[in-house]
Amino acid sequence: MVKFARTLFWIVLLSAGTVCFAQDDMSGTSASMKNFALPEYSKDNGRLQFILYGESANNLGARIFLVRPKVDIVKNDVTNIQNIVSLASLEPYPLTWTAGQVADFWKDKGHSQAVIFSENAEYDKNLRMLRGDSSVHVRSPEISVDGVGFDVDQDRRFVHIRSKVKVVIYPAARKHSGFSRDPKDNSKEEKK
Repeated sequence: MVKFARTLFWIVLLSAGTVCFAQDDMSGTSASMKNFALPEYSKDNGRLQFILYGESANNLGARIFLVRPKVDIVKNDVTNIQNIVSLASLEPYPLTWTAGQVADFWKDKGHSQAVIFSENAEYDKNLRMLRGDSSVHVRSPEISVDGVGFDVDQDRRFVHIRSKVKVVIYPAARKHSGFSRDPKDNSKEEKK
């Protein structure tokens, strides 16, 4: 049994070494990763909040410089990490998609509240903030947003897109808000 556990340990260690390798900067604070998935948990209750995917990353102290990051924001009611579907290969769909196409897209991603895509970003582990100056695409079942430059504060659940913002709101969001384009749908009948 001990021999099997030792063998398993080395297999895991060697497998991890192919994905992540450290660069010696003499301080021990720098590392690089390729094709990664990093889960982030709430400091308050240990709940999985989001998963950060990317093509590559360079960690320098508390800052991680990311290439083609994707942030999968996990719904609050997800308690089992086994229910998570990897979104590592996911690409943002165009703003021109119909509500039906968007609904079909999200059918097998029940754990996800939204996904944020960008070309480059910087993640500050201490502040738990993701920032970037490149284009950004936010996709969720209710809304799609494109823009340039962004700041994401996970603890406050806040996304700020700085410029060139384009927004599409899908019918599912209008139903939840109680607003409709048809004025007849917005009127409330009084019960007597």
